[in-house]
Formats: sequence, structure tokens, C-alpha cells
Amino acid sequence: MRKTAKRCSSQRSVGDDCDHDAETSSSKGGTKTMDCFLEELFQKRGSKRESALAFIIEGFTMKYQRLFAQQNFATLLYRCLNSFKKGSSKEIGLACHALGLLAITIGCGANAHELYREAIDPLSKALKSAPETFIPSILECLAIVTFIGRSNVEETEKAMQIIWRFIHLQSGFNGVARKHSAVVLTSAISAWSFLLTSMDSWNLSYNHWQGAIDFFLNILETDGGSVLAAASESLALIFEVESFDKFVCDTKVTSDSSICKEGNCLKGFSSTQELKEAIIGQVRSLSQQAEGCSSASKVVNNDCKYSWDIVKVLEEDCFPETSVKIGHQILRLCTWSQLLQMNYLKNFLGGGFLKHMLENEQLHDVFDFTPKPLSSNEPYVCEREEVSVHYFVPQVRKKDNKDCCQRLHKSRNSAASKARTQQLNKQRTIRAEELRISFD
Repeated sequence: MRKTAKRCSSQRSVGDDCDHDAETSSSKGGTKTMDCFLEELFQKRGSKRESALAFIIEGFTMKYQRLFAQQNFATLLYRCLNSFKKGSSKEIGLACHALGLLAITIGCGANAHELYREAIDPLSKALKSAPETFIPSILECLAIVTFIGRSNVEETEKAMQIIWRFIHLQSGFNGVARKHSAVVLTSAISAWSFLLTSMDSWNLSYNHWQGAIDFFLNILETDGGSVLAAASESLALIFEVESFDKFVCDTKVTSDSSICKEGNCLKGFSSTQELKEAIIGQVRSLSQQAEGCSSASKVVNNDCKYSWDIVKVLEEDCFPETSVKIGHQILRLCTWSQLLQMNYLKNFLGGGFLKHMLENEQLHDVFDFTPKPLSSNEPYVCEREEVSVHYFVPQVRKKDNKDCCQRLHKSRNSAASKARTQQLNKQRTIRAEELRISFD
């Protein structure tokens, strides 16, 4: 039977102690333990649970707490799921973030798979009813939990389909069509692309993603800002995956107007290269337009630079190796997929990204990164060692004592003479050894 957190015999007294600790924490700058915040998830008041979730999120973000997550996995999981049933929209958003951090902390395995199985349906339902403000948190949680906890390709594609249907709002998913804001649409496209980075081309279904390229090209024509950047990322990723036939709109699915509009499909392209050139031309055109805009718009200029980077990736047909500094080490990213994964996880973890990259074994496996251990007594790692010898000869004023100067500088038994003799003998020995090695 799975180990869960033990509740105290007197819930009232524990709650009072936690309240007292909270006052002490806020007034004296102290910190409460994660166990106390975990206990507060059982409180009936929603504000108490929201506060506890916020502190748990901070604890998991700024510190790698694998042992705590393993020991209290079931309690954390099911208390967060309870927030989906009884909590406010804010509490649901916090619970989503906490579940994503829990998945990253425990890593792949049975616990992560259980988290995926238990959370995917509540997350799917939450997308239908949650206010737009908290939808990005739900999408991030769905992507992270699936990325860590899925056990096969079908489970990954199931989560991708939920996101894809949400993007298009097909009939039967929500019942009422609504236009997404730029923030929500960007979050959905980024979450879908993040899961696509974990897929192999031969495992992708031929039926699920028809019309994806056409959809992203339409975004390039009609949207801008962060939505344009997300769509460009997805197109570059699709070309890296190389299964173009699985993403191009097929004549069999032209009846589905939400995904592929008749007369606007990509079936007219005669070759993959022609399709690729059309995409490059579209992104290059947008970059040139942004370049011609006012330099006062920093957002436009950043989008322009980003678009040129994607054009370069598409034109060269390979991803140039990128180096990212992690502490005192260098993480090398060799594919576009790895760059998208790092950016997504970095955005999710925020200020805790560096801490997790140095200590979290799950992220080590994802990026094939092995941090060098630091000695407990040495805060830095020595790169090289150098040895130098200095000889100090006391200076004597000749005018004060000529005999003393004679003994110290000119006599064979003087300190200066002995030092010179030792130095010359050492140089002869080193030279002889170098000659011996060269002759051998």
C-alpha cells in the first residue's frame, strides 16, 4: 500500500499550530516546513489551500526535494486533484503548477505514470470550464505530466489530441466555439510542440495531425507576436521530424473546416522542397516586414530576429549546435527539439531551472547532461595547476658595511652563491632529462 503523509490525531491543534507558524513566518521572516503546508491542503477554507499550494510550489521550484515528493506522493497527488473538484479557478491553476513540479521532481517511473493516468481526465475537463487566465497553467501541467509520465506513444498522442482539439475547438469538445487570446493560443501551440519533441517520426499517426502545416501557415499570415513565434517554432520542428506527409492536409479531411479549409490545403505542392521553400519564403517575408517597422517597437524587432533564426535553421536543413551555460559547465544542444525542450522547462521552472539542472536526474537524462561534483570544502573546480619558485636575497647597503656585502654576495659560501648554484644544478638536471627523452 502506497505510503501517504500521516495526519495528526488532532486536526484542530495542527491547524492552530500552522496558523501560529504562519504568523511567525510573516513577522520574523522564518519559514514553515513542507509537511505543515502539506497538512494545510486538508483545510476546508479555499484560501488556506491556495496559500499552502503557493508555498509548496515555491519549495519545489527553488529546491530539488525528491525524497519529500516520494514519501508524500499520494497525498500531494490526490489533494491537488481534490482542488479540481472543490477549489476555485485560482486554486485549480496552483494545483496544476504543483502537479507539474511533482512530476519533474519524482521523475519517470510508476509514480509518474500514475500521476499521468489520474490527472489527464481532470485536466481535459478543466480546459472546458476554467477562465482564460488559468488555461496556460492547465496546458503546461498537461504537457509536463505527459512528457514525464507517459509510458507509450499512444498516451503522448492522447494528450496532444486534447491540446489540438482545444486549439481548434471542434464540435463535441466544448460545444461553444470561442476565439482564443494570443496568450492562450501561444501556450497551446507551445505545449503541443513540446510533446511533439518527444515523438519519433515513425510513431506519429497519419490521421491525427493532417493539416497542421496549413494551420500554422495561416497563423503566419494572420497573427503576430508570440503566436507567430510559436507557430514558426512548430513548423521548424515538423521539418526536423521529417514526416511531412503526416502533417500536410489530405483530400480525405478537407470536409473538416476547423482544421483544413477546402481550397487552402497544401496538397498542391509538388514536392517537399517546394513546400519547404514556401514556408521559408513566408517566414522571411514576415522578418523583412518587421525589419522595416519602427525601431521603437522592441517586440517587433525581437520577433524579427527570432524569425531570421528559424529561417536559418530551415535553410541549412540542420540545427547549429548551441551552448548554454549551466553553473560552471556548458550544456550543448544539438537539435531544435532539445532547444524547445530547454526553453519550455526553463519557462516552467523559472528561477529554479538552474537548481534542477544541477541536481535533478530526470533533467540530466533528458539533456544527456552530467554535472561535475563539487568538493564540500572547495566551492570551485580547479582547471589547472601552476608552480613557481621565488628566491629572495637580502639587500645590504655597501656603504655601511663593505665586508658584510663581500660575505653575502661574492663569497663562495654566501647565501646568494648557494642559491645560484642550486638554481643552475636544477636547470642542468631538467635539460639533461629533456635530452634523454628526445634521444629515446
